[in-house]
Amino acid sequence: MAVPGVLAVFFLLAFALSPACRDTLGAHRENAAMLRLIKCSGAELSSVNITGWVRIDERAAGTREPLELVNRVAARLSLSEDGRSYESWQNPYARGVRLSGRLTGGYDISVAGQTMEIEKGKMLSHVIVSLDGVDGKKTGHYKRKIREALNGCGGESRAAVSYAGKIESGLNSVELLTGAERMMDQAGASVQEKVVKDNLVSLTGLSPQFNSDLHYDNQEINLNVALRTDPVEQVTYVYAASPVIFTEY
Repeated sequence: MAVPGVLAVFFLLAFALSPACRDTLGAHRENAAMLRLIKCSGAELSSVNITGWVRIDERAAGTREPLELVNRVAARLSLSEDGRSYESWQNPYARGVRLSGRLTGGYDISVAGQTMEIEKGKMLSHVIVSLDGVDGKKTGHYKRKIREALNGCGGESRAAVSYAGKIESGLNSVELLTGAERMMDQAGASVQEKVVKDNLVSLTGLSPQFNSDLHYDNQEINLNVALRTDPVEQVTYVYAASPVIFTEY
């Protein structure tokens, strides 16, 4: 009877060391930290978004055509064929394609590819995946899934998770800054960059509560919070993301 017990311990240890387990535990910690940030701002949680992206320069092997890149990523994500729609754009310097559809599990997702000329004769391509309405406890699984799909394009992929909330009143500029600073304090984050406008405050920094990080302007960052007041609706939108906000705000 000792053998089954030993096997059970072995399988538990194997799972504990697996990427899936690390993603699950990391997502739970990240979700709890993000929920605390949204709550301390006084907002109610509205949605959770995952955005993944990859840069494909001219040294990467394979195609850089937007449509082919988008369809390749969609196939790796196992997007449903039903309900797919495509939108394309082009100007003298860039061209691109966006695919909108649904992921298995019912989540709305978009995959966008763009190729642009950054210098004469030098092309650069990007692919961006945006997944909306995710359960915060499942972000680890979907971040890994999106990064694996993007890695097939030939570049190193990254992924960010963004939490959005809303306060049912319009805060003034002083209150916006105070709220953003309170969120950074809650995360124990050092502020590396501050953007203050009439109805918007955005703070970016480094927090010990989040693992993912990004190098920006020779600094490490892994947390971005923002508050924006809508003067017409008289409400305030609150955002918290790691490492940076990639959704529109």
